[in-house]
Amino acid sequence: MKTVAAGSGNVDDPPATQVGASDLPPDGRLTACALVYLALPNLLFLLGWFRIGPALLLLAVAVYLLAAALRVLARPASSAYAPTAFLVILLTSALWSVFGGGSHFMYANPDWEIRDAVLGDLIHANWPVYYFSAAGDPLILRSAIGFFLPMAVFGKWFGLAHLDLAVYFWTVTGVLLFLLLLPLQGRIGWRLALSLALAVFFSGMDLVGQFIATESWPEFPLRMEWWAPLSYPSLTNQLLWAPNHCLPIWIVTLLYWRHRQRDELFQVMAAALSLSLIWTPFAAPALLPFAALAAITAVRRHGCGAIPWTSCAAALVFALPLSAFLLTDAAPIQASLTSASSPAAPGTGYALQPFSAHTYALFVCCEFLFLALVLAPHVRRDKIEFWLAVFILLALPFVRLGPSNDLGLRLSTPALIVLLIVSLDTLLGEKRLARRSTLWIACLFLLIGAHTAFNELWRAATFPRRQPDYQQTLAERQGGQPAAHYVGRVDASSALGRWLLRPVPKTAISGG
Repeated sequence: MKTVAAGSGNVDDPPATQVGASDLPPDGRLTACALVYLALPNLLFLLGWFRIGPALLLLAVAVYLLAAALRVLARPASSAYAPTAFLVILLTSALWSVFGGGSHFMYANPDWEIRDAVLGDLIHANWPVYYFSAAGDPLILRSAIGFFLPMAVFGKWFGLAHLDLAVYFWTVTGVLLFLLLLPLQGRIGWRLALSLALAVFFSGMDLVGQFIATESWPEFPLRMEWWAPLSYPSLTNQLLWAPNHCLPIWIVTLLYWRHRQRDELFQVMAAALSLSLIWTPFAAPALLPFAALAAITAVRRHGCGAIPWTSCAAALVFALPLSAFLLTDAAPIQASLTSASSPAAPGTGYALQPFSAHTYALFVCCEFLFLALVLAPHVRRDKIEFWLAVFILLALPFVRLGPSNDLGLRLSTPALIVLLIVSLDTLLGEKRLARRSTLWIACLFLLIGAHTAFNELWRAATFPRRQPDYQQTLAERQGGQPAAHYVGRVDASSALGRWLLRPVPKTAISGG
C-alpha cells in the first residue's frame, strides 16, 4: 500500500532506520473495534439528546464515516499478538483498571464525587438531562458525558447493584484497546513486560521538580503533580482521575499513529475525531496539529487528490452540531493567556495564576524536556511528529482554560503519548538504536518519573474506600448549581434549542 500521509521518513527506508513495532501494518480489526468503542456513546447521545429527525440524519452520517474507514482498512490474516502476549496485555488492562476510581474497588479520588453525581443524574433523570438554575433557567448537561452513557443505560435497565462492575468492564475495554494499539512486542518476554510497565508508570520527574521548588521532599503518597500552577499528568493519573477524558484521547492518538503512513489515515481520523466529541471536547483540538501536519505532507507529496474530501465533509457535517452543543453558553468558563509577567485577574483560580520564568523552566525540564533531548538524536523516523510534540508541550503552559487548566491536562496527552512511543521504540525496540549511555540516562529519568504513578497506585490501594453516591445530584454537589464547564444555558428560540435538542422535560433537576 502506498504512503500518502504524515510520516517524516520514506516507507522504503532501509532496515537500519526502522524502529520496530511502530511500523508494523495496523490491524484493521483492532482499528474497527476502537471505532466501535468510540461510536457506541454517540448512538446513545444522539437518540437521547437530539430530536428524532436530526438524530437519524447524524446517525446516518456516523454510519457513513465508519463504513468509509472500515472499507479501506488493511486486514492482516492474523493478529500481531500471540495468544499468550494478548493474555498478558489483557491482565495488565484489568489490573491497571482496578485502581480506577469509577469502580470504587479501591480509594476513589475526590473528583469521583462529581463524576458519580453525573452518572447518577444520567441514570435517574430523563434525557436530555436538564437542571434549573435558581432563576429558573434551563441548564443542559453537555460536557464529557460519552464515557458514562453506556453505564447510564446499564443503570436504568438493571439498577445500581452492579454498576461498579459495569464501570470497571467499560474501563478495561478502553484500556485494553489503548495497550493493544501501542507498539508493543507481539510475543511474550521481557520486552513486552518492560513496555507495559513503561506505559503504566510513564511520567515526568515531578519528584525532582517539587523538591527543587519547595526545598523539601513531598509527603508520600500525596499527589505530586500540582507543585506549580502547571501540570502534565501521568497516564496513571489520567486513568484514575478522568477516564472519561483520557480514554478517547489515548485511542484517537494511537489510531493516528498506527495509520499515519497509510492510505486510510484520513478516513480513520475523520471517523475517530468526530466520534470523540461527545466523549471529550479536547480530543479533536489536541490532535488538530498532527492532523494538519498529515494533510500538509499528503498534499505536498501527492496533491489535493490525496485527501478524501467526502469523508472530511461528512466529518464536518457530523461535528458542527455536536460542537455547537458542546460550546453552549461556554463564555463563563475561565480562560487566560498567561506569561511570566502577566498579572492575575481578580478571582482567578489557582490553575490560571501567572508563573515565573524559573517555574516554567523547571516545569518543562522535569516534565519532558530532559527526556526528549536524550531521545532526540536516536529518532530516525517521524522526526517532525516528535518535534511537533515537543513544541506543543513547550507552548501549552501559556494558554489555559477552566478551573483545573483543562487545556494543559488534556491537550498535552497526545504529545506525551508520542514521547512514550519514541521511548518504547528507542529503548525497547528489537532494532534499538540507542547507545548504552543513552539507555541508562533515559532509564534514570523514567525511573524517577515512575514515582508519580506509583504514588497514585499506592494511594488508591491504601486510602479508605468509600461507597459511591449516585443519589446526590451534580447541582447539589456543586453548591446548588452545576459549574459552567458541565452545563450550558439553552435559549429555546435559538436554532440549537428549536431544531436540534429535545425540549426541556418537566422533571428537570432543580438547582439552587
